[in-house]
Amino acid sequence: MLKLLLRLWADQQRRNFKWGKFFGGLYFFALFLIVSIVITVAVYEETGTTTGMEAVATILAACIITPDFINKLLSKHDETVMDHYLKSKPIPERDWSRFLLFTNLVNFWNWAIPLLLFPFCVLFLPITTMLPAMLLITAVSMVGGVGITAFRRAKGWTNKWPVLAAMGLWQFFAFLYALLAAIMPWGLHTVGFLLICAGVIAVFYNYLRDLRRYDESKAKTGRVLLGASSLFSMEYISVLRSKRLRVGVLVSLVFVFNSYTQSINGLNVMFYMMMMFTAYFPSMMLGQWVFGVEANYFDGLWTKPVDLRQILINKLWFFALLNALAVLFLLPLIWMVDLSPWLLLATWLFVVGVGNPILMPTCLISSRIELFQSAFFNYQGASMAVNLYGIVALIPVAVYCVCTWLLTPLVAALSLSAAGLIGLLLEPLLIRRLSQLYEQRRYKCFERYRS
Repeated sequence: MLKLLLRLWADQQRRNFKWGKFFGGLYFFALFLIVSIVITVAVYEETGTTTGMEAVATILAACIITPDFINKLLSKHDETVMDHYLKSKPIPERDWSRFLLFTNLVNFWNWAIPLLLFPFCVLFLPITTMLPAMLLITAVSMVGGVGITAFRRAKGWTNKWPVLAAMGLWQFFAFLYALLAAIMPWGLHTVGFLLICAGVIAVFYNYLRDLRRYDESKAKTGRVLLGASSLFSMEYISVLRSKRLRVGVLVSLVFVFNSYTQSINGLNVMFYMMMMFTAYFPSMMLGQWVFGVEANYFDGLWTKPVDLRQILINKLWFFALLNALAVLFLLPLIWMVDLSPWLLLATWLFVVGVGNPILMPTCLISSRIELFQSAFFNYQGASMAVNLYGIVALIPVAVYCVCTWLLTPLVAALSLSAAGLIGLLLEPLLIRRLSQLYEQRRYKCFERYRS
């Protein structure tokens, strides 16, 4: 039965293969790989030594556990439940669990982090330790992959919480064990680390095998509450479920890497532009389609006792949260290149108070977007009005670059913070006016959503 599953899986991969999707993913992975190589070469030229880097490689393997798990949580999606066709064979649960374990061995996301860290191993490690270090990093990535598979298979938070708790314990003990590399022989330490990884994989696999999930076609409806929290959940759930939106938000990581590479040349205009795009790009990607997601079910949403202003306010809060998460990636630059923390905070305030409100009028001109189409080179939902308004959305970037170019960091931080705070004070007036205009034009908007 396992051979049958593998043959069906291979046929499915071959039939669903699309060259456009392949080259699109290859393009972005190549960008990340190039950035990884540039950063590694820069650090290598700065340090100029490879002594004792074996211990660093072990600590690095332990440090990637949590970021790798979060990355897989957003990007790696497994079919963990047999459909009715496979159930009719029938396929034993034991063979299905083995099949899930095998697919983790060939899943791209389990190899992405090891490939990105390969330049580090090549430059800093001799050939005798490079291969064991790569094997260790790959084993740690595989642990995260199997953990995500168990998390996807678990139904309800009662069964999901043990996976998260196990990942937390795994991160804690892996980091403590990695610190022992300074006092243990590196070869013995690596073998022990690999055995621990194998044991953790076995724990996740046994838990996955004991879980029971069924492909239930019957809809199960619980109690529906339309409060402020449930309305806010529409914002992040649409991003988590829609690959098109999720990839659009994650593309902002390119500007994070660009900020670090530009910081090598000093805190110049190009660096500040990349820093502004890092903070602004997640909300700018989503802000070009305000109500583009809701347009798929706006007829039903309009019949509910929902305040339109509350939906717009939730979007601004969600955009501000995304901006804050993006800014957190730039915090190490405060110590690396002496970046002013006040300017970093002012950047966030400026984006939240000026950049995001400028995006909100697109609710009057946006069209319905297909949530589950490919994200690469997809212009569905775009229009001439939205494209022209994109020029307006770049005005805050131009203002920010001029301020950081002509003013000192302290004066620029004060000016940008003042502009952001003024924008926050004016946001209620903007939201009220936009909601009034939308109610006046709602039938035209509904007509556009159906086209």
